[in-house]
Amino acid sequence: MKGKYILLSFLFSAIFAMSNFFTFGVIEAKTLRYSTPYGKTNPMTSSMQWFGKEFEKRTNGQYKAKFYFSGQMGKAPDMPALCKTGAVDFIFTGMGYTPHIFKLNRGFELMYITENPHANGAALWELYHQYEPVRKEWEDAGLMMVFPAGIDIMACQSRTLIKGVQGIRGKKFRSYAGVAEMIKLWGGNPIALSYSEIYDALNRGVLDGAFGIPSLNVYASRFWEVAPYVFNTGAGIYAVTYFAISKRTYKSFPDDVKKIFQQLCKEGMKRHREWMVNTERNVFKKLRKKKSIRIINWSTEEKAKARDLAVPGIWKAWLDEMNQRNLPGEEFLNKYKTLVKKYEKIYPYQNPYAY
Repeated sequence: MKGKYILLSFLFSAIFAMSNFFTFGVIEAKTLRYSTPYGKTNPMTSSMQWFGKEFEKRTNGQYKAKFYFSGQMGKAPDMPALCKTGAVDFIFTGMGYTPHIFKLNRGFELMYITENPHANGAALWELYHQYEPVRKEWEDAGLMMVFPAGIDIMACQSRTLIKGVQGIRGKKFRSYAGVAEMIKLWGGNPIALSYSEIYDALNRGVLDGAFGIPSLNVYASRFWEVAPYVFNTGAGIYAVTYFAISKRTYKSFPDDVKKIFQQLCKEGMKRHREWMVNTERNVFKKLRKKKSIRIINWSTEEKAKARDLAVPGIWKAWLDEMNQRNLPGEEFLNKYKTLVKKYEKIYPYQNPYAY
């Protein structure tokens, strides 16, 4: 009998010990916060959502993804600071919202360098990894690039038909940053409005048109209901969106998780490029099915006129600013233009306005 008590006591002790092991030994999953000023249904957030879910899967649930859309965690200009302080772990946002952080990097947003978003993104990726002055601005902000996750040609939409630069004169257009300067040089009147204010302003006639709309978003935005003319001026890629991680978060990863992260960065950039091609094609198919929408690709002559009016002033203003800040603007611009030519050959791009 005594032996049975000893055996039962041993079994209970073993069970208690095992329960403690599983209670205290199992690693609790860490939640990573992904933040963006864009809405959940915005096509551009697709790559961020894919990455978060894939990272969760490949780490076997060790890192859970929680997404915050439409500026739930803060406004667009606040995103890098939220990331640096650890309030969020990942951000997907636009470079133009934080000119106080990105100075040299804003050279990637200069007009009339390329209409090829794949070449723009690949050049940014290479210079980030191989050109210290570019990378330093990210690191000083407490950020590491995940991948560019760029956008395509920026669409312009108007209430009336505009076939060339002459049609811009005297009209009011939603714009921001360098785009506003371009509109001034074309004789238009730039008006700063947030993306969410565009529809109502077009509908009430406060605006004659709007610049700064990613072509990928033209259908989903439904601006075409009040501004049915969608046109391409040839200005090319003049806005950069990016996907970044907090340096603090990255450093907290063990080595095996860092390897998973690095692999996903490479896969994510390739996936984003392929996703953009397919999404853009589908968007323009939908647009062309709408009889009320007219898509205009400005002629070669009109694009040249617009470029001649805009480029000298805008490029010079940016280069002068870089010189004042003792930043290598001219060296950067030469490297960027060279890489764009290289990647335009590697990743050919069909302008959707010319389909």
